[in-house]
Formats: sequence, C-alpha cells, structure tokens
Amino acid sequence: MPDLTAIVIHCRDPYLLAPFWSTVTGLPVVEEDRVKLGDRSLEPDESVLLRDPAGHRPDVWISPVDDLPGPGRIHLDLVGDAEERAAVLEAGATVVRELPRWTVLADPEGNEFCLLPRSEAHGDTLLPGH
Repeated sequence: MPDLTAIVIHCRDPYLLAPFWSTVTGLPVVEEDRVKLGDRSLEPDESVLLRDPAGHRPDVWISPVDDLPGPGRIHLDLVGDAEERAAVLEAGATVVRELPRWTVLADPEGNEFCLLPRSEAHGDTLLPGH
C-alpha cells in the first residue's frame, strides 16, 4: 500500500489556519513560510507547509482555495491528554460535542476534528463508523 506522505487542509485564510494547525499538531511551519506568514506576503494561492524536522510524520499543507464548501473538508483524529486538550482549546478550537470516548472540536474555520484521550487510542475498533 502507498505511504501517507502529506495531508492537505483547504482553507479560506492560511494566516489563521497555519498557526492553528501548527500549534495543534506540533509541526512547525517551514522557515520560508514562517517568514511569509509574519510578513503577510503569501501569494493568493500559495500554500503553507508544516513539516516534522525529524521526518517521522506526514507533512501538512495549509492550502487556500477560492471556492470552498462549508466545514467538513477534512477530518483528523488526534490523540492527547488533558494538558494537550487545553492547548488545543487555547489555540482557538471550540468544542462541538462531547461523546463518551472522544470530543469533537472545530478549528477556527469550522472544520471538525476529534480528540481522543490517550487511554482510548488503542485498537482497531476505536471509532466505528468514523
């Protein structure tokens, strides 16, 4: 099977979502894009790259698009403890709903994602129907 190399998150505003997803995933913005974010000098269709310096995790591209449907363009499942959950909320996520085994959150543009406690993140049947 092919290896997962990157995740692309379409957005309206990369200046809003790149820092958010960098904080939430712990993946830093590559230097060139960090400078452009700081200078607000991205080209209108230019994506921002989040990359693991150690190369162990897939790249995440924050990619602006002109015609963007409502929330639901992505759905990530993340694993974290209470401290990491607090950091995600501090970064700008909002709680959509609490479920018995995980929490559904939304990023600043309304894209939903799930945060599972570390104790629940084992096994292949974690999120049936997900």
